[in-house]
Amino acid sequence: MLRALFAGVSGLRNHQTRLDVIGNNIANVNTVAFKASRVTFEEAYAQLLRGASRPSGTQGGVNPVQIGLGMNVGSVDQNFAQGNLEATGFATDLAIQGDAFFISSDGDSRFYTRAGNFQLDANGRLVVPTNGYAVQGVMADTNGVLPTGTALEDLVLPLGQKSPARATREVTLQGNLDSRAEPLGTILRTANRVYAIEQSASNGGAGSDVNGLFANGLANNQVLGMSANRTTVTITDGTSTQTYTYVANDTGVGDRAFNSLNDLIGEVNNDFATMTAAMDDASGEIVFTAGGAPVTLSITSSNSTLQAAMSSANGALAAAATSRTDEFSHVALASDLLTNLRNSQGASLGVGAGDTILIDGDVGGAAAPQGSVAVNAASTYQDLLTNIDASFGITNTAGSEVDASNGALQITGDGGTAYALSGLNIRVQGGGSPTFDGVFNAAPGNYVEVQEASDVEHSVAIRVFDSLGNEHTLSLQLIKDPTSANRWTWTAAVEDPAIITSGDSGFVTFTDDGRLETFVFNGGVASFQFDPNNGATAPMDVQVDAGLAGDLNGLSQFASPSNAVASGQDGFAMGNLQEFTIDELGVVTGFFTNGESQTLARIAVAGFANPTGLLRRGDNMYEESGNSGEPVVGFVGTTNQSQLTPGAIESSNVDLSHEFTDMIIAQRGFQANARVITTADEMLTELVNLKR
Repeated sequence: MLRALFAGVSGLRNHQTRLDVIGNNIANVNTVAFKASRVTFEEAYAQLLRGASRPSGTQGGVNPVQIGLGMNVGSVDQNFAQGNLEATGFATDLAIQGDAFFISSDGDSRFYTRAGNFQLDANGRLVVPTNGYAVQGVMADTNGVLPTGTALEDLVLPLGQKSPARATREVTLQGNLDSRAEPLGTILRTANRVYAIEQSASNGGAGSDVNGLFANGLANNQVLGMSANRTTVTITDGTSTQTYTYVANDTGVGDRAFNSLNDLIGEVNNDFATMTAAMDDASGEIVFTAGGAPVTLSITSSNSTLQAAMSSANGALAAAATSRTDEFSHVALASDLLTNLRNSQGASLGVGAGDTILIDGDVGGAAAPQGSVAVNAASTYQDLLTNIDASFGITNTAGSEVDASNGALQITGDGGTAYALSGLNIRVQGGGSPTFDGVFNAAPGNYVEVQEASDVEHSVAIRVFDSLGNEHTLSLQLIKDPTSANRWTWTAAVEDPAIITSGDSGFVTFTDDGRLETFVFNGGVASFQFDPNNGATAPMDVQVDAGLAGDLNGLSQFASPSNAVASGQDGFAMGNLQEFTIDELGVVTGFFTNGESQTLARIAVAGFANPTGLLRRGDNMYEESGNSGEPVVGFVGTTNQSQLTPGAIESSNVDLSHEFTDMIIAQRGFQANARVITTADEMLTELVNLKR
């Protein structure tokens, strides 16, 4: 009976232990990263009453006879199953998914924990808030490089940490340059009209249209307002009269119609036997000559200017005598002889064979090589134009030409300010022809700038930084090359006090399908260099990345508005640590006030071969034991395949339903063992009562 009594006592005691463990589990149901424990029982020593015997040839064997002496606690095991994760939003909170442990230190010893509700102390150390133990890991150097190996140290994240300035090493260009844009060239035109002597050979012998001729003499005006089929000229020789009608196109002689003076002369000679008319090719006058008898010439017109010009010939002509009209000039053509040119008043420009016309002027602000025309009897206005183009190096199709409306010289320079024309000075050498010089030389008012030269340009600018963190504005001006459709020149500039040392110009070319072909620095250099001139490292060497040749990842040239920009650069000023984050690998990244980010540290973790063998030390801490195995120290994602969840903590893995069930089982076990004790007690009572 005593055996039963002591067995019941062991059952009571050990079920109480189980209830203690269950109570502790339930008490820690909301403890961060708490791991529940369980109790397992084992049978205590069994008393041997009779041993076993072997079977004989005629008898079977006999089993041993044993009576158990109760039970003991076999083990108290921790359940390291994963707890649920709870999002907190705190930057320093971390939850482990896997079998790893965070490492902390009190300065002498290391402790291990699953609770990742860390905080920063006054010195910026990452610590366990319950006891102030420092979280262990590795610190990055000043360049953000983590050391190799696992020599652990306290993680310190001082908010006063600085990110040093870094000088810009590369500038990136992106965007489009408009292929449709064309640079404009200077257009200069003489301010006054230029005429040429009207001759019988003018306009291939057909003569010039009367409408637009200039009459120098009584009229001193340009003949305008001639109305086809309405304006008339009436001529009489004193005995007969003929009227001729102005038409847009004359078809022949005898129809009493005219368009040119040559037409009118032909009609007069066809209709009048008493006189003849002829064009004086030296002066542009119509000469009337009386025949063998005197005539009284009278010419009138419904156009007042033409009448004034023709009336110079009116009057009585003796036999064989002559009379002359005003001198007529037509609007100068490129084919007219230089010696036949006249000014806007119909006066000869005075250029003669043997004269030399000099051509001077500036192209892009620099003096162009002097040109000249040696005038001979066959030299034409076109010869002057050709030599002007040659002197100024003009390559466009317009170039130097004669304005068809007024005979003026018009010069169209090549596009762009680099080819801007100015200071035009065309004159006869030695001043031999003041009238010519008065039209074409550099005197104020002789030329009108119809169009100013302008570039197709696009500018980009970006802030760059020197080694001290000072800002400099770097600008690139791209100008379309007027001589090549797929080429742009560029120049770089920086603001004072910086001084450019090299690589401040070059060109960029594109393929015929708009893709980048080359981006070239002039002078054979490969980068833009300048001295910040403020104590920073000099010279600064800045690469310009315009994209890959043949690709569209940088600059391009399509028929679309220019939108090229300097999209980025890799320099920055000094910055202070503003905030930090911890990622899934335990890497601590700092974000600085200059917009830069840098690796500051990495949190270490440890793994154990037998985590249930760890010793619990309170404060959610564990310590290694003889049966836990040595800690395998490393980092998440490398030596340990656990995962970290930032901004979350691991909850307790206590299962209340399981604990309550175990509580019921423990209670019933306790009750049953209590019944054994009471029953044994009653039997002892009966035994004592036998002596009565």
